[in-house]
Amino acid sequence: MRHLFMDFSLGGRIGMVIGLLAAAVGATVAVAAAGLFGAILVTVLLAVLVGGFWIGLAPQVRRSRLATTGRPVEATILSIEETGWTLQEDCGLARLRLRVESPSDDEPYEVKVKTLVNRFEIPAYQPGRP
Repeated sequence: MRHLFMDFSLGGRIGMVIGLLAAAVGATVAVAAAGLFGAILVTVLLAVLVGGFWIGLAPQVRRSRLATTGRPVEATILSIEETGWTLQEDCGLARLRLRVESPSDDEPYEVKVKTLVNRFEIPAYQPGRP
């Protein structure tokens, strides 16, 4: 998680620290003002906040971990299809089925990934291409 924190810009890190400090002050005030009800409310809200934060950042954490601990492999596109999701009219989310071959693995294996593809670059993402 520390590695992910360091991936943020300085402004992002400052914002996260200020946000955490403000949340701590708010939680302290809620518990002091409302007693047991405030403590229960803070606990529930904290669980929802942390859960939502983790769900939102979990893919980034996995990518970051893979980038630092993964190994290079070769992949061949087996199929590509649009998902119907578009970003700013020129990039679409595509679902790719890939055959992955690694020097250290005996057998190639298949994976499915989703990635943004610029509509002008679709010819470069055709089956059979590495």
